[in-house]
Amino acid sequence: MGYMKEKVAYLRGLAEGMEIGGDPQGKLVNAIIAVMDEMADSVDDLEVAAQEVDECLDELYEEVDSIEEDLYGDEDDDDEDFVEIECPNCGETVYFDQSMLESDEDLICPNCNEPIVPAFSDDEE
Repeated sequence: MGYMKEKVAYLRGLAEGMEIGGDPQGKLVNAIIAVMDEMADSVDDLEVAAQEVDECLDELYEEVDSIEEDLYGDEDDDDEDFVEIECPNCGETVYFDQSMLESDEDLICPNCNEPIVPAFSDDEE
């Protein structure tokens, strides 16, 4: 911040050093420098406002992440309801929802479209 103000101050110093002033062209140059000075002030104000908005966004992102974690928990918990089974026909590893395994419907491999009969151990049944 302040870089634009420094440039305008430099231009103002040049105009004063060249003794630009009373003639019509001098008045125009001085008016342009005055407008540039106001624009530099506005740019500085906008930079400050942008920093404040950026800080607020960071805080909001942190809050949303916190709320999301409270609602959904860790991402690692998402795989708990799925069972990994290797298709005996094509050898592809596929995942089925626990409720699909408990239903009476046949499980179909999404890769080869063949029925899969899962092998359960005694403690899984």
